[in-house]
Amino acid sequence: MMGYGGADMSRPSFFEVAAADRLTQGLRPALQHILSTMANQFPQLSFVAQRGDELFYTMCFLLDRRYFKTHGASFAENFYCLKRVKILPDGTETSLGARDQLLAVLCVAGVPYLRTRLEAYYLEMRQDLRDMQALGVSDDGSLISLFKRGYVAVYPYMAFAYEGLEYLHAVRYVMGATLHFSPLTHLINQRVVRVTMKDIIQKRLEEKKRAQSALMVADQAMPSSSMESAWEAGSRNGTSRWVWIFKRLVAIISRIGGLVADNAKWAVYIGVFLIRFLQWWYSPENEQRRSRPTAAPPPPPRALPHPKGLKLPSDAMKCPLCLRTRVNAALLPSGFVFCYACIFNHLKDHGTCPVTLRPCRMEDLRKIYES
Repeated sequence: MMGYGGADMSRPSFFEVAAADRLTQGLRPALQHILSTMANQFPQLSFVAQRGDELFYTMCFLLDRRYFKTHGASFAENFYCLKRVKILPDGTETSLGARDQLLAVLCVAGVPYLRTRLEAYYLEMRQDLRDMQALGVSDDGSLISLFKRGYVAVYPYMAFAYEGLEYLHAVRYVMGATLHFSPLTHLINQRVVRVTMKDIIQKRLEEKKRAQSALMVADQAMPSSSMESAWEAGSRNGTSRWVWIFKRLVAIISRIGGLVADNAKWAVYIGVFLIRFLQWWYSPENEQRRSRPTAAPPPPPRALPHPKGLKLPSDAMKCPLCLRTRVNAALLPSGFVFCYACIFNHLKDHGTCPVTLRPCRMEDLRKIYES
């Protein structure tokens, strides 16, 4: 689809594909924090927290597998209204087949997990070698020790080469020199494009047909409303009743899993809102606002004049410095009011309140607007 000036309107911007690429990885620390909190509250579940990466990427695999089957995109790509297409040898584009969907899921969920485990293994092996060196333990020269040393020496260069390749693809994508944002999509000949209105309408029609087909199959599979007649139907078809019950349970669980996966996007919306709300609720500014007393606190005790300070005039409207009616009144923290010009010059020369002789700065001076 071409836009003005021959621009490809189906080609997403760098920020769209980058945001989709980072969305799933941004959810990983949140799950790890939840598992760590559960392990602290229930120590018997600590083994689940230790397998946080396996749990997270298994969920990603199942979720992305579902989304590639139903939407032709991963969960993160569908979240940003993107989809994937297959690039044929002649340059034309088509929807993903079953094999293409499996390859895409492995690239989206399998490769990040592999990189995570390789990184964790590298850090573990490096720490072991450093501990051995600190304790003065010599290498036994076994194949395992040689492999560890070789892996620790080679892995940083492998990681640097792969990240450099990713960076190069990203730069070429921004410059418009390639259609592939990632080397993995280039390897499996897939491209990320924007979802069009035609795709949305077609998707809604497919969902409607799928719902109608599911209702027809359910009506045919259930001869009557009673469980007894359903068991009898299973027996007539040559299948045991327990097999029929097992199939029904699997179908129900699959249906529930599909509904959860299809509505995962709304869970992300709600989760982001709740996180932002909790950040605001527990922020220092809101803590002060919530701890603010409902009743006005009592005023501080009145500062008493110093015996060596200025005597206060009998008329409260007169300035203690010039003994004339105040002009452009100004207040000190001690609570006494003066002419602004008089107290300004006094503070500049003495730095104290002329009545109480308490130290006072120019920043403590406050103007009073009298009617």
